Amino acid sequence: MELKQLHYFSEVVNQGSFSKAAEVLYTSQPTISNVIRDLEEELDVKLLIRTTRKLELTDAGKLLYQYGQRMHQIVKQFYQELDDTKNSQKGYVKIGIFPMLGTKLLSKMIAKFHKLYPGIRVRFEENSAANLQKALMKGDLDLVVMPYPIDQDVFEFFPFLKGDLRILVHQSHPLAKKESVKWGELINENFIIFREGFAIHDTILKECRRLGFEPDIICETSQWNFMIELVSMNQGITILPESNFNEINHQHLQVSISPLTEPQVTWQLGIAWKKDRYLSYATKTWIEFLKKTQEE
Repeated sequence: MELKQLHYFSEVVNQGSFSKAAEVLYTSQPTISNVIRDLEEELDVKLLIRTTRKLELTDAGKLLYQYGQRMHQIVKQFYQELDDTKNSQKGYVKIGIFPMLGTKLLSKMIAKFHKLYPGIRVRFEENSAANLQKALMKGDLDLVVMPYPIDQDVFEFFPFLKGDLRILVHQSHPLAKKESVKWGELINENFIIFREGFAIHDTILKECRRLGFEPDIICETSQWNFMIELVSMNQGITILPESNFNEINHQHLQVSISPLTEPQVTWQLGIAWKKDRYLSYATKTWIEFLKKTQEE
């Protein structure tokens, strides 16, 4: 059995069809079929069962796929370590972030980091907490900004940002005149919030339901600047973490920001990576840089 055969087989399983796997692998469907057939003959087992709707794995197929995933990670780690050996001061790090993290915060960090380590590239991928965690588990990302609580049995991590939630309303809104706003005062408001999959989405629903009402959600999105724009048009209220406040104030929109109380909800984020996974030179350098930045 060759690594190429194992790779082709794994991709068929990942894509759920021979034709889609052929597209991803830039080869023909007959080539994929021949590779799987040769693999089954070599192992003397049936790996896949074709039905009218989908492909199903046999017990032998499931076993081979599990080992194939392990082999993929081993080969990937080998090339990462080899690259570090050949380019000790170069490389790149892939980090997953939330759209709610302010661009001003990230741009300052990148500018400072690039000045210190010009040979290292940093690539950010924006998505929800759930999707970023899946990507981290698969090895598609090196690091992820993750909301607390973080599973210590699965991930290594360190604190990154901490703050409270704030409510944003139009300056003409009655709540804009208050120094602080209670969660219970939001019962008749139109909510503009992050979509399902974002930790803050679940927090908002939890607090509203704890007080006995279902929030009237008129818009769900992954773009915090779009949410603020709707608030500035007096379409509803939104709730955001503290990290965006400076950027919001600089936009000079008709928006008022107030603390949310009873309860005052604290949110915390960490930088996390999977335990027992190889960390490249670039990734370790980025981690140490962020830790040092936190201390300053």
